[in-house]
Amino acid sequence: MAITRRTVLAASLAAPTAALAQAGFPSRPITWMNPSAPGGVLDVAGRLIAQKMTEVLGQQVLVENRPGAGGVPAAEACLRQPHDGHAMFFGNFATFAIVPLIIPNISYDATRDFQPVNGIGASFNLVLTGADRPWKTLDALIAFAKANPERVTYAAGTGSGQHAAAALFAHATGTKLTHVAYRDFAQMMNDVSAGRVDLFFDYPLSSLPHVRDGKVRALAINAPERLVIAPEIPTTGELGVKGAELYGWSGIYVPSAVPQPVVAMLAAATVKALRTPEVRKLFDDTGTVLWDHMDAAKMRTALAEEIPRMKELIGTVGATR
Repeated sequence: MAITRRTVLAASLAAPTAALAQAGFPSRPITWMNPSAPGGVLDVAGRLIAQKMTEVLGQQVLVENRPGAGGVPAAEACLRQPHDGHAMFFGNFATFAIVPLIIPNISYDATRDFQPVNGIGASFNLVLTGADRPWKTLDALIAFAKANPERVTYAAGTGSGQHAAAALFAHATGTKLTHVAYRDFAQMMNDVSAGRVDLFFDYPLSSLPHVRDGKVRALAINAPERLVIAPEIPTTGELGVKGAELYGWSGIYVPSAVPQPVVAMLAAATVKALRTPEVRKLFDDTGTVLWDHMDAAKMRTALAEEIPRMKELIGTVGATR
């Protein structure tokens, strides 16, 4: 009997392991290329989701961290593997919509060479600083930065969502901040908490636990509303900073040549994993919006909308300031 996309998707949702075994996929472990260093936001979420996908698929989903260069090494590593669905990429708005604008001559085109499987999640950024920094409020930070152009530093991977958030914040506040490039989340967090770098813009998923234990202070969140789980943290807007909001999202991608029945199987397994109580709790506890409803078509639309928006942002504020 021929296996159609509809029958595969329906069967995989009802009894995924049996359906996938009948289709002959996956026949070996799946490697999920992750552009985040261990401990980063994508790594924290990715490892739990990979564990749940493993349970659904009956084959291991292995997270392989390839940080640096805005996610380019991870994306290229995925494209070098056979295009049969056994290699995935943890793509995000920064890798696909920002990096091609600031890193010349990358070897792939996001919309041509990759296809979305399903969304993972989305979040705004906390504005973080070391507990011993002289500014205790966002107003004090902005006043200091205006009086001392380029003296305030921020940690971010080049071309990352955090990089874009910091650049947008500087533009919105009329300040000049200095970018210090990093590849490793743990090193960024350590250096900000130790006062070696002044600021860090990061997602609650990876950073809120460090706020809770006093390692860093959250001055604000660049969101239109306060987090339900951290209502004590004000928004940038209510503190008088207009236009600093930046919504970062991520999803699973595979090479464009991967057959559609396989993409449907991976999508069904992804959604099933995202809807497990453990993943829901992780996202709810860290103020991250679950994108289990963002199928391939919606992800294509999200990226198509993001690319011109990021072009405008980078054209306005510059790529590396």
